[in-house]
Amino acid sequence: MLGTADHEAAPLFGRREELDLLASLLDDVGTRGHALVVRGEPGIGKSRLLSAAERTARERGMAVLTTAGVHSEAHLPFAGLHQLLRPVRGRAWELSDAQRAALDAAFGVTDDPAPEHFRIAMAALDLLSDVATDAPLLLVAEDAHWLERATSDVLAFVARRIDSDPIVLLAAIRDGYPSVLGEAGLAERTLAGLDDATAAALLDASARSFR
Repeated sequence: MLGTADHEAAPLFGRREELDLLASLLDDVGTRGHALVVRGEPGIGKSRLLSAAERTARERGMAVLTTAGVHSEAHLPFAGLHQLLRPVRGRAWELSDAQRAALDAAFGVTDDPAPEHFRIAMAALDLLSDVATDAPLLLVAEDAHWLERATSDVLAFVARRIDSDPIVLLAAIRDGYPSVLGEAGLAERTLAGLDDATAAALLDASARSFR
């Protein structure tokens, strides 16, 4: 079970169902992979939920790779994918020569033109699958609505093919923004606002933390 607080000063009120859902995905990772899109308005708690999942995954010995969409990098192809894979790029030696070359070209390591997205997506999927053989893997994409199209295409490709891998992919998307991941037919959870009683309890807890 995921904890109900990110830290003592800011408990996660009113998100028990969502926390239990994320916990169930992590619980099941030894049997099958999962992908989930978390939707909601700005400030509604998407990042807090994904942070709770990251913390729990690490406590369980899972590997965690993260990326975040940044509006200023939306014009840079594969910027988000580079951020996600950078910690494990050393494992690329396990890939075929063609797959290593595809990733090197996508990330500008060589002067070769980047190949079609399918080849890059296959290389990324195989790399992540190799990493997940050492320990179950959690992939987190924050602000996925701001990821550039190339990274979104690759992550959507990966998300649809991890059923047999010990991998969980979580992506947070803001309401009202188009996103390839949001249109990929993945499982989704939309966060609603807190009810009055829960909101009041949150305010009381926040006030106590500053006393």
